[in-house]
Amino acid sequence: MSVGVVLTGLGVAISPSAAQAADGVTSAQIAAFETATAAQSDQGDVQAAQTLIQFEALSDEEKERFVKLINDPYIYRQIFEASERASEAGAQSRIALAEGDVVVEVTSEEGVTETPAAEDQVSAAASTVTRWASHTHTDKLLGVKISATKVTTNYQTKGKDTTKVLPGTAQSYEYIPGCSLSHGVVDEWISAEPADNAQTETIWTADCAGSSWDGRQRVWGDYRGYVGGYIKVFN
Repeated sequence: MSVGVVLTGLGVAISPSAAQAADGVTSAQIAAFETATAAQSDQGDVQAAQTLIQFEALSDEEKERFVKLINDPYIYRQIFEASERASEAGAQSRIALAEGDVVVEVTSEEGVTETPAAEDQVSAAASTVTRWASHTHTDKLLGVKISATKVTTNYQTKGKDTTKVLPGTAQSYEYIPGCSLSHGVVDEWISAEPADNAQTETIWTADCAGSSWDGRQRVWGDYRGYVGGYIKVFN
């Protein structure tokens, strides 16, 4: 079922008694979201604290729209599939869903962790540099961050050659009711020449309302820094 079909269903005319019941459900959903994110914030989840602040800054009408969407059992699957399309669009891209209320953003970053001491830098070709590159998908609902996945590859280069891949990392957060997100082993390797990239990947597993699916997220880099990344959904 597409998000558009789900949202169309929300506009069906209802009786006054049904409207009152719906308002009660919506109020309960708003309270439940605030309680859940506050509990995570109290446990030291910095992102949960930021998400709660963003949510509380919404108008009453926006909060109602927010909880209707975030409690839609299909929305997280739609977000995951949009992440795949966003990856295809490029390193810095965004895709909108649900009439623009849901946005999937792709960003990439890179940096140098360690460079040789000045006395060791005889030439650029002789210097070993420790680098990192990351690929991140951030999901926002009415501007509120509700989930994200990030994979980072750590590696060393010497001149234009990638000489060593160090342990990579996978990080995430997710504040969608009834859903959970986890990942498997984080793998890393150097791709064959001439690509000569440091690659890192993991498999994310999302579970919502009894339905689950997987997505492979991969990032790669070389002496230039970030080279590419993607999410591929399957199951």
